[in-house]
Amino acid sequence: MKKRHYIPAIFIAIAIVLSLYYAFFRDNEIEVQLDKSRYIINQRIRNIDLERFPLILQLEFERFFRDFKNIQLQKEWTAELSFDLTHTPFFDLRNVYLVSFDKIAVYDKNNMNIIWIKQIDENIESFTLIDGNNILVIDSNGTVYAFNRNSGDLSWSYDLEKPFIGSDDLTPRAFQITNNEDKRLLTSIIVLPIENEIVIFDNMSGEVLFVLELDDYIYFISRYDQIENAFYVSYGNKIAKILLEKS
Repeated sequence: MKKRHYIPAIFIAIAIVLSLYYAFFRDNEIEVQLDKSRYIINQRIRNIDLERFPLILQLEFERFFRDFKNIQLQKEWTAELSFDLTHTPFFDLRNVYLVSFDKIAVYDKNNMNIIWIKQIDENIESFTLIDGNNILVIDSNGTVYAFNRNSGDLSWSYDLEKPFIGSDDLTPRAFQITNNEDKRLLTSIIVLPIENEIVIFDNMSGEVLFVLELDDYIYFISRYDQIENAFYVSYGNKIAKILLEKS
């Protein structure tokens, strides 16, 4: 055998000897530890204090729900507006859409940088996000517009040939956030805007989980943005992105 093969052969021989030694002359430490663990678990199961078991379950259940109910609202950003809103804020994956009388202003929803502004001839009565990367706008004169979401360019228009009157309900409404919209929630919660406060209720018990106080009256509140875990609130001359945080 050549000298360069001596060292590997020695290491292999030592490994074989050690394996035989541990297999036949020493206990298998891993197996021993597994046996001990199985024994401990078995003993704990066989010796559960049945009288205290309901109390233990109750305490664990209460701790679980206490952790679930640890919900907070936090402002991520706030921006002052030079115009009054006349519709609820809308959003998609990238933008926030604001409507003020005859004007549409589109902002980046992460930093509130302006994307584009479009002004039409009449007041906007209806605003909807539609497929094809467009927004659908109907003015008071009955003209229907489809604008591209990214650029504000006109995709198409149509004249209804009669005036159009939208909803006059400008009261910010309560809405529900479900587990389907936010997997961090165990059950649904209710978001209720009241004057200058946003109140979060537990849907099942009616317990108040959190109250966020703003420095002015709330005019509009958007639906829940499940991508950002947030909603957008118009209050006074400001708009804010409000995060739903759970710790």
